[in-house]
Amino acid sequence: MNLPPDLCLVREKIMFFGVYPSESEIEFLRPYLISKTYKKGEIILKAGDICTEAYFIKKGLMRSFQMMPNGNQKTYIISRELNIFTEHVSFMSQTPSTDFIEAIEETEVVAFNYEDLMSLYTKYHVWETIGRKISDINFIISQKRLRSMMNDDAATRYKKFQHSYQNILHRIPQHIVASYLGITPQSLSRLKRELDGCSE
Repeated sequence: MNLPPDLCLVREKIMFFGVYPSESEIEFLRPYLISKTYKKGEIILKAGDICTEAYFIKKGLMRSFQMMPNGNQKTYIISRELNIFTEHVSFMSQTPSTDFIEAIEETEVVAFNYEDLMSLYTKYHVWETIGRKISDINFIISQKRLRSMMNDDAATRYKKFQHSYQNILHRIPQHIVASYLGITPQSLSRLKRELDGCSE
């Protein structure tokens, strides 16, 4: 069986989670896949709306963020190519989201609808296992991020950010980096100068 390129990419990502679906089990996805392209800066999900889709990113960058009462943005997650991305709480509970989802740059995705995914979980045990694995990994990532925001200083958070996103740093606008770190763009510029000075 020859899988189309989109399904091959999805299968490779799922195998990264330690689950090894057969080609026929991956083929179950074919009727449910929706290819979409979003423009740079396009808002894909608004706070207050229910997230009904999860995305496999083929090309581009996406982020989730909140608008704070003072008008500032707080970025929670930045996701790149070959990642599965959604506003997890809203998607799994089908309740209104507290977050926005935005395309940081022009982004191509394969979208999975919530109802279709739940149907797959019911029909095929392997997809229920895959869904649980993805949920577990998202929980671990969110806990590590929370602990870093609570315990690390800005310099440590920035170094961790550099390590995690080292191959795509040049693609992420500085105001988004600052909002991810929980500091102002001015503080980020000052921090980068200080760290550059220490490395000389």
